[in-house]
Amino acid sequence: TRIQADDTTLFATAGWDETQEFEEDDEEDEATRQKRLEIQEKQEEEWRKKQAASQAVMLEMLGDLPSAEIKAPENVLFVCKLNPVTTDEDLELIFARFDSSAKAEIIRDPDTGASLQYAFVEFSTNESCNEAYLKMNNALVDDRRIRVDFSQSVAKVWSKYQKQYRQGDRSGGIDRGFADGGRGRGG
Repeated sequence: TRIQADDTTLFATAGWDETQEFEEDDEEDEATRQKRLEIQEKQEEEWRKKQAASQAVMLEMLGDLPSAEIKAPENVLFVCKLNPVTTDEDLELIFARFDSSAKAEIIRDPDTGASLQYAFVEFSTNESCNEAYLKMNNALVDDRRIRVDFSQSVAKVWSKYQKQYRQGDRSGGIDRGFADGGRGRGG
């Protein structure tokens, strides 16, 4: 007959003693534990930054970003789940309590002009943007609970690069290293 192996059998045959390891963990003092956790946090943060940089480079290569170093503006909120009847002026009036010069732009279908039920609201300061984010998420606007988050869009920056491109700078302000000037026509 064969002996059924379970976790304790495998660990016992490998010379691993479960109680011994837990005793060693208990002996680790609080300062050492705290230092180990800080090191782990720094490593994770460094890994996240490398991942973000790698993703930005990939998006630049795909043509989704004008440059990998471009960052989304910190004074713009993304607002979604809007009622189709909500207008730019309505949003500007609502967000004016945080910044009297707040500018709202509801994104519309280019063919029909109908609201796509999301918008971007630009503030003059980051502080007013943060305050609006904290207070307006899940607020009721025109019988709809809206969602508010910080914008990740670089569309405004893109338009600046496209404008440069139309004015004769074929790189769009970026040296992409293509022999054909970035036109993609192969010669």
